[in-house]
Amino acid sequence: MTERRTSGMHLVGMVNPPTSQYAENWRNPLGRADWLSGRFYQDLGRTLERGLFDMIFFADALAVPEDGAGDYATTLRTAGKGSIYLDPVTTIALVAGATSKIGLGATVSTSFVPPYAIARQLLSVDHLSGGRVAWNIVTSTTDAEARNMGQAGIASPGDRYDHADQVVETVTQLWNSWEPGALVHDQEAGLFADPDRVHRVADELADLARGPFTLPRSPQGQPVLMQAGSSPRGRAFAARWAEIVFAIGDSEDDMRALREELRDRARVDHGRDPDSIRVLQGVQPIVGWTEAEAQAKLTSLKAQIDLPAALTKLERLLHAEALDPAARANEALAAHRGATGSVGFEDMLASVSERRDFTVAELAIEQALNQLHPQLVGCPATIADRLEHLFLTEAADGFIVMPALYHSSFEDFVNGVVPELQRRGVFRRAYGGETLRALLDQPSPGAFEAQARR
Repeated sequence: MTERRTSGMHLVGMVNPPTSQYAENWRNPLGRADWLSGRFYQDLGRTLERGLFDMIFFADALAVPEDGAGDYATTLRTAGKGSIYLDPVTTIALVAGATSKIGLGATVSTSFVPPYAIARQLLSVDHLSGGRVAWNIVTSTTDAEARNMGQAGIASPGDRYDHADQVVETVTQLWNSWEPGALVHDQEAGLFADPDRVHRVADELADLARGPFTLPRSPQGQPVLMQAGSSPRGRAFAARWAEIVFAIGDSEDDMRALREELRDRARVDHGRDPDSIRVLQGVQPIVGWTEAEAQAKLTSLKAQIDLPAALTKLERLLHAEALDPAARANEALAAHRGATGSVGFEDMLASVSERRDFTVAELAIEQALNQLHPQLVGCPATIADRLEHLFLTEAADGFIVMPALYHSSFEDFVNGVVPELQRRGVFRRAYGGETLRALLDQPSPGAFEAQARR
């Protein structure tokens, strides 16, 4: 096994309480319950910064998830994922004030937020944080979100991504509408900014925004672009725009194949340097100081999951009135295709269920435990072995760490796994540079580079 690049592994912490990927986090005695307080997020940011993570990022949705009848009661009664979401841009601004180095990722939907508003919110925090912001680009997926935004229903996936292409191009042109050096600030000459170096967006985008923008380029040029779509259309979008891709691989081979596909598409279809994409695989680590302790933690997490409650949550997810626990999971998934609004997510559920030959009951338990994301269980050395192997064999450029419990899962990872990765020479021992792009070894895109990606 040999290292393939001079840059090291990248680590990002995903935050979406009260449940995270473990449905019972909110009821577990090791899970903090103050997730409506600023202290909760400030402490998380400081913990991950102590662990030298590249970024902390916040998931989001714009509606409480509903069942097939349009009722939200099940989600709220069971603390289902999506029952609580703070505004991510507000939250990263809070964390920015409690940290000094770690990147700050916020999820904002292209389907409902105007490009100018997206550009202004994110670049404002990028300036105020010294260049540490990333935009997690989503198109939203549910009718409930559309109705909350004054629309009758959600558009088709293809139409959502087509619109997202236009939104991202408009946002990036706004971010780059001030050329480097356009803010002159020459007090003696009386010249604040050079209008010849400030531009409107391209004419074909004028229906979405006109410009110029009210902010110059940030210390890192512009926020980093992140995306997590795994459908074929989502992958095409990632190849065009994404600098960080949040991926979920069913197997090591699948992880490697996706990374190769995205790199090839970026190079061939858009003329991008393949190394400008960082493909990060999502993992849920269960860390113990010994193998026995880790297995005991996993057993305890599973024991808290109630099968009838897990089935109720799965029925809500699939918009099913009643599921037979003994039925084959893939038959149930096939019968309720399209319920979640996410093609890639449903493909992942089907793939894992097929490979592991799940019953509906087994799928419900696994969904409640980790949402079918790869789960790494063991002592720090065991987990570091697996992460190092995936990194060095080009299955991933790094990992999205998804905790079972807040904050203890992150603390276990920072205290145990990070030192192991450092000892092996695959993860940094200190922050280098002042911006998120510096951490990612990413150059800042040049002005209007987005047009070259068409």
